[in-house]
Amino acid sequence: MTIAPDTPQPPPDPPLKVVLVVRDGLPANQAVNAATVLGASIGARLGLPLGPEAVDATGTRYHGIVTTPVPILTTDAAELTRLHRLAGEREQLTVLCLTETARRARTYEAFLADLAATTESDSDLVGMIVAGPRNQVTKLTKRLPLLA
Repeated sequence: MTIAPDTPQPPPDPPLKVVLVVRDGLPANQAVNAATVLGASIGARLGLPLGPEAVDATGTRYHGIVTTPVPILTTDAAELTRLHRLAGEREQLTVLCLTETARRARTYEAFLADLAATTESDSDLVGMIVAGPRNQVTKLTKRLPLLA
C-alpha cells in the first residue's frame, strides 16, 4: 500500500477576535441593549460556534453559549466614529454598528425608512462590534478601557 505524501495545506485562518465598543455616558439600559443587539447580530452573521450543553453540580442543564469572548469597551462619540471609519476600511474585518436611528426605531421597517433619510454625518453611533484577525482588531481597540 502506497501512502501519498501530505498535500500542502493552506495556512490556518488567524485567530478570530470580537470586540464591542459602546459610546461613553450611555445609560446602563442603552449600553446593555446595544451589546445585546450587536452581539446577536455578529453571532448570526459569522455563525459563531456555541459550546456544548453544560451541567452544574446539582444536575441543572444549561444550553451552550458562544465560545468566543466578547469584551465590551467604551470610548467617546468622536473616537467611536473614527474607529468605525478605520475598521470599515479593512477588508478582513466585519463591522456592525448601532446608530441612534436604529435605537429609537420601534420596528426594523421604521429603522430602514428613517435611515434612508439620514446622512452619514448625522448617524450618531451608539456602539459597534468588530470581528476579524486578532492582530487587526487589537490594533484598533487596545487602548480603550473596559466598560465599567
